[in-house]
Amino acid sequence: MLQIELIRRMVLVDGLSQREVALKLGHSRKSVAKALLDPAPQPYQLTAPKSRPKLDPFIEIVRQWLFEDKSRHRKQRHSAVRIHERLVDEHGFTGGRRTVSDLVKQLRLELTPPEVFVPIEHPPGAEVQIDWGQAEVVINGQLTKIMLFCARLPYSKATFVRAYLREDQPSFFDAHVHLIEYLGGVPKIFAYDNLKSAVTKVTGRERSLNRKFLELRSHYLFQTRFCNVARGNEKGHVENAVKRAQQNYLTPMPSVTGIDQLNEHLRVRYEADLARTDQSAGLTYGELLEQEQAFFHETPCEPFKPCINRPARVDRYATVQYEEVRYSVPIKHACEHSVVRIGIDTVEVIINNVIVAVHQRGEPGQWVLLMQHYLPALERKPGLLDSGKPFQNGAFTASEQLLRRELECRYGDDGTRQFLSILLLSNEHAFELVRQAIERCVRQRAFHEQAVRLELHQLSQTTPEQHSVELDLQDREELQDVANGCRDLAIYDELVTGSAAVATTVVSPSTMTSDPNDSVSFSIPAQWSATNDDEVTKECEADSHCKQDALIGGRKCNDTASGERSETPSFTNVLGGIFFSLCGVFS
Repeated sequence: MLQIELIRRMVLVDGLSQREVALKLGHSRKSVAKALLDPAPQPYQLTAPKSRPKLDPFIEIVRQWLFEDKSRHRKQRHSAVRIHERLVDEHGFTGGRRTVSDLVKQLRLELTPPEVFVPIEHPPGAEVQIDWGQAEVVINGQLTKIMLFCARLPYSKATFVRAYLREDQPSFFDAHVHLIEYLGGVPKIFAYDNLKSAVTKVTGRERSLNRKFLELRSHYLFQTRFCNVARGNEKGHVENAVKRAQQNYLTPMPSVTGIDQLNEHLRVRYEADLARTDQSAGLTYGELLEQEQAFFHETPCEPFKPCINRPARVDRYATVQYEEVRYSVPIKHACEHSVVRIGIDTVEVIINNVIVAVHQRGEPGQWVLLMQHYLPALERKPGLLDSGKPFQNGAFTASEQLLRRELECRYGDDGTRQFLSILLLSNEHAFELVRQAIERCVRQRAFHEQAVRLELHQLSQTTPEQHSVELDLQDREELQDVANGCRDLAIYDELVTGSAAVATTVVSPSTMTSDPNDSVSFSIPAQWSATNDDEVTKECEADSHCKQDALIGGRKCNDTASGERSETPSFTNVLGGIFFSLCGVFS
């Protein structure tokens, strides 16, 4: 190029002839003339392709191999090295490997042209893109893998992220409900990849959709767009949202107490992004979102129910199985057909349109059993109380465990029988009511089957209204309120016909309960008499709980002033207790 410039300068500026320039510079006059005609001559171009005598006979063979590779698995396609080896071994090729590599590169461009991308303009309210992501967080001190449901509006770039423990249909549907609630409307198109929660089969550009997903789409009346297989770039906005959630929202790794606290953490982060400014529009994401909301469809009055139903047969263990987890049902429904309704965290078992069991979702391989479902089996197989899986691993509450220990300590084998009889009361009453009766008996230190029965009877009765009955005490001055709130118990001795006078004991109303449900009257078995009280006390002396007992039959009173123990006749105290109970009800 410098020589061309020099030639042109010597001829056109200095005035030398072409012959003189050719002699001085050593060029031919033809080259000097060509430099004068074009200040920037074009490079040399081939008029015909170069001949490759060693390779040309094998070009079509290589082309056929590469064409066949398009239908093969990508990890079993020919490389340039393998093509050279086959040409040498099978066809006697004598050329070099570099020659074959250049040919393979040329033919691949002919067979598979490079992909061309076109920018897309998204109008407001037209589309929301949805995808799943993964992350790890610390929940209750344990490293836990979570699934991130991510959505982004391409126009406003507003982002929504919600965490779940599972990537399943209930979580997928629940996330849509929360997304639409957050947006305040329904965008026109929802864009997905070919996720299993929505798509059951892909045939070219056709998609077979899940029935429950069709119900979701029909409920909110949005349209769907599914990306081509392995083409995540077709929903690039939400792909960036997933990356931002992982690298910004969850970095550093948060430590939370539950999934709800984690979702609150995510909500604060993606709502803070609404203050970011879009450089092309000059507005914040929040301002663009407000513009976009005017184009959304209205949401239905009732939200979609994020659950799925699966048919299941109850087996002989009185369980139904879903995703390798067994859930118990009452044993009377064994070998029946049922419908399992799966929610985000709960599993409901429905038989004959009645919900017979509700469980928290378990992990694969787990048996989720409720003790009350198997209680009727104790009537025929009492040994299950110590060996049955439903009665192990913390099935009993602390009060129930204490009740059993006390009954077995006091009555031996008969105490175990009483405990079984108490559990079998669930055949006649609601199990939660039985547990309440046990809790109240333990709180009152009344360890006996009859005590639980009578507490249960009182709990099952309707509590009378406080103003329905008034006790007229105008003629009984001794029963009316006194200044110090204390009465002489001797006034109740007249209730005992033919009984001797008893020692006077003063009881303060402050020590009595004002709740009529806490006042229980019942018949007393013989082994609760005052004569048997000392024997029971000796047997349980080592147990700290036995020292605090207030046995109903023979009442024990510790005089705090003298430290002496006094006993009153059992029958008298029982009647006194009955009267106190009546006073508690009618006061």
